[in-house]
Amino acid sequence: MAKVLTGAEVKEVMGECRANGEVSEYREGPEYFWQMPTLLGSGYGRQIQLRPGLWLTVGDYQKRQVHIYQGPHQSTMPLTLAFYLSGGMRVDNSGLTTPQEEVAGKSYLYCLPDTFEVEEYPAAQHHCEIRIRILPELMPTLSDRVQELPTHLRQAIERPEQASLYYPTAITPAQQHVLQQILQWPYQGLTRQLYLEGKVLELLALQFEQMLAPRASKSLLTRDIDRIYQARDILIQNMTHPPSLAELARRVQLNERKLKEGFHQVFDTTVFGYLHNHRMEQARYLLQTGQLNIQETARWVGYASRSSFVVAFKKKFQAVPSQYLKGAG
Repeated sequence: MAKVLTGAEVKEVMGECRANGEVSEYREGPEYFWQMPTLLGSGYGRQIQLRPGLWLTVGDYQKRQVHIYQGPHQSTMPLTLAFYLSGGMRVDNSGLTTPQEEVAGKSYLYCLPDTFEVEEYPAAQHHCEIRIRILPELMPTLSDRVQELPTHLRQAIERPEQASLYYPTAITPAQQHVLQQILQWPYQGLTRQLYLEGKVLELLALQFEQMLAPRASKSLLTRDIDRIYQARDILIQNMTHPPSLAELARRVQLNERKLKEGFHQVFDTTVFGYLHNHRMEQARYLLQTGQLNIQETARWVGYASRSSFVVAFKKKFQAVPSQYLKGAG
């Protein structure tokens, strides 16, 4: 069973590692970067202030222990939009009626001032997250059409100290594309700053579009949405030998039609389209981190043939796998 560390204990370990020179970190202008010490896990975190009142944070790590952080949100806090590309955590916030399991493939827009929160991050799970924080008073400077936003979001902007906003949605393919562009930013200095700010604003626009134009299809019941996510989890856990559509529907107690319609509504893709995208994202991660070579990666994500894997990878990313190998280039 994994050891559990409180936020205070994590902070203490970080302090000891920092004193021993075991933490790689730097501050340069608006950017702060840190590498997770091996005592706590592996990976990194990066925060960039793109302009006053607008921050971008990228976290890509795996924790060695379960980490539990708890504490109050301030009476004034920024609007936060978190995208989970992999991993997740459990959130218990006093402003919400029930604890929430925040999971990969979803985004969470929230502003919950004057609440108390407990966050639990699991051990030995790869976690990749992109987070945008924006002060509510900055929103009217970006557009004079804030009044067109949904009521609960507009109220959080106009009266942030009274906000009670928690809005989870599925990450759309368009958002996924922008998120990958952020992870692979191609520029440095001022050019990078402008590039990333443009991508952050694009993500906000896509999020607001989702909120303003809900799908015309019939809404799923909460229990059916849970079953769709259960089906997604089964696919991921059986990535190399996935069940048939009929078997998957049977295991989550949905008929095939509702399963297919639910995947389109929640994930904006087909059942096996989602599986294919997950395989390719996992493959890219394995190559980028140097964990496996191309042949090993192909087998890991369920391809018996290296050539068929290369074709699928190139079609997905417009690049051959060797271009993503760690150190290639």
